[in-house]
Amino acid sequence: MTFMKLENEGIGIRPFGPVLYCNRISDRMKDEINYHAEHSKIPHNHMLAGNIDKEVTYEMSPETRHELELMFFEYCNILASSKLMPIIPPTINIRPLWINVQKKGEWNPSHIHAADFSCVAYTKIPKELKEEWKYPTQRGRCPTAGCVEFAYGEILPASECAYGPIQPTENDIVFFPAWLHHHVYPFNSDVERISFSTNFDLPDNCKYRI
Repeated sequence: MTFMKLENEGIGIRPFGPVLYCNRISDRMKDEINYHAEHSKIPHNHMLAGNIDKEVTYEMSPETRHELELMFFEYCNILASSKLMPIIPPTINIRPLWINVQKKGEWNPSHIHAADFSCVAYTKIPKELKEEWKYPTQRGRCPTAGCVEFAYGEILPASECAYGPIQPTENDIVFFPAWLHHHVYPFNSDVERISFSTNFDLPDNCKYRI
C-alpha cells in the first residue's frame, strides 16, 4: 500500500453547536464506491434507517480506509485546536462502510448513528436532480429534491437549528458527530443518487464536547 496525502485541505464549519468537517474525496474512492454500488450483493438495510431499497456494504480497500483516516484526523485536529476534544486520538476504529443507492420516491428519515462520529460522501449526483431543484415542483424558497439536512437543538426564536437543505455535489464529504440528527429528502426524477457513510469510534478519553 502506498501512503497518500490528501488532495485538499478540509475545513471545519460551525452552523450551530457542533463543528462539522467538509472536504473532497479522490476520484479513486468515488470510482470504488460506484463500482460496489453496482456489484455488491451484501445487503445492509437491516442495519439502517433508510427507506431505500438498495443499501449494500463491502470490504473497503486499504487506500479508501487510509484516505478516510487522514480526513478524520484532520477533523480531530480542528476539534482539539478549538478545545472541543481533549486530545487527538492515537487510534480510531472505522466500522464497515455502506452505500445508499437512492431512487425515485425513496428517502432517509431523520435519524442518528450509534458511534462517536460519522461521515457521508457523494459519488453520483445526476444532472436531473440539479434540474429538479429548479422546477416544476421545487419553485418555493427551499428546494429539497435529494438534499441532505442536519438539525441540532430546539426550535427557538433567533436560534440557528438547521444546516440545509444542502445540495451535494459529487466528491463532497462531510464528517459530523454521530448523534447529530440528519435526513435526506426524496426526489421525483427516475435516476440513482449514490452516497456512502461509515462510523468512527474513539477511545474513551477522546470524546467530543460541545
